[in-house]
Amino acid sequence: MARLDIVQLTKQFGGVTAVDAAQFTVNDNEFMCILGPSGCGKSTLLRMVAGFEAPTSGDIRIDGETIAALPANKRPTAMVFQKYTLWPHMTVYDNIAFGLGLRRLSRSVIEQKVKEALELVSLSGYEARYPAQLSGGQQQRVALARAIVLEPKILLLDEPFSSLDAILRVRLREELKRIQRRLKITAIFVTHDQEEALSLADRIAVMSGGRIEQLDAPSTIYSTPSTLFVADFIGTMNLLQATAAGGELRVGDYRLPAPAGLKEGQVTVAIRPEDVVLGGEGTGWRGTVDQVMDLGHYRKIIAQIPGVGDVKIYLSKMPDVSEGAPITLNPQRWLVYQPDAALPLEYRRAGAVEAAV
Repeated sequence: MARLDIVQLTKQFGGVTAVDAAQFTVNDNEFMCILGPSGCGKSTLLRMVAGFEAPTSGDIRIDGETIAALPANKRPTAMVFQKYTLWPHMTVYDNIAFGLGLRRLSRSVIEQKVKEALELVSLSGYEARYPAQLSGGQQQRVALARAIVLEPKILLLDEPFSSLDAILRVRLREELKRIQRRLKITAIFVTHDQEEALSLADRIAVMSGGRIEQLDAPSTIYSTPSTLFVADFIGTMNLLQATAAGGELRVGDYRLPAPAGLKEGQVTVAIRPEDVVLGGEGTGWRGTVDQVMDLGHYRKIIAQIPGVGDVKIYLSKMPDVSEGAPITLNPQRWLVYQPDAALPLEYRRAGAVEAAV
């Protein structure tokens, strides 16, 4: 059992509120990602859980017991940092065994635990090497092994893959998920990389300006972002200004059906690129292809629609679309954000297919 409760946790630096009354629970064996741009407070929040920053107010509880007053070395947590922070004068074995030695475990127990940790991170046989003899990815594996060998209740990871190349990041996050599932350990992973969060997390907490904007499953965060910030930050979104009146949305020179319950006035219409299809001669949005980008298995189009602006579309590689050509678009699903509403309203055309995430 390892449940973490963050209770109205606040951190202020002088007159700046870095974390503002954060409150959520990370359940036993759950992989939680805290996602947000630089300066949003996500690393500060994680450092308070680890014991490297003292909260201004609020509480941190593990399995119902407060740990807010405990020093970092007394907490049942272990942290993996962005920088590997390995001791360069120690071998891989000694780096991993260091924390176990402080617990005064026997040599045989330490040897067995280090061996198991190295096997878990696929570094068996590297015991005698020094950090300078390892690649960046291997050094981060050692840092991960050094954390999990302590058998913490909560594993904390602060952007551990951000300094690695793209292919290695993908490989290591797949391995990290496998290790977390195998150990059944509760984990909190801080990142500014939305793809990383969407692929790793059971749930994602999106932060902005010290506050949690939304905490949900990755599919919900993507399909129904609760605020305009989340809509703009997660994935690619077309955000279009519109006027709601008479059961319609007036977007430039075009009209879209309005969701039920929408109040009249100025609103923002949010449309995912994959929720736009080609065609629709009678009601379609007509414009010109501005850019065509081939992105592997799909094609990204930016179309200029007079009176509306740029609209991004994701298409398969099949349609023959060229820059400068005329194009007709037909949105299939959209969210509408009202200035005074807590959540957006959704409209989906009959027959529109839910996009896979």
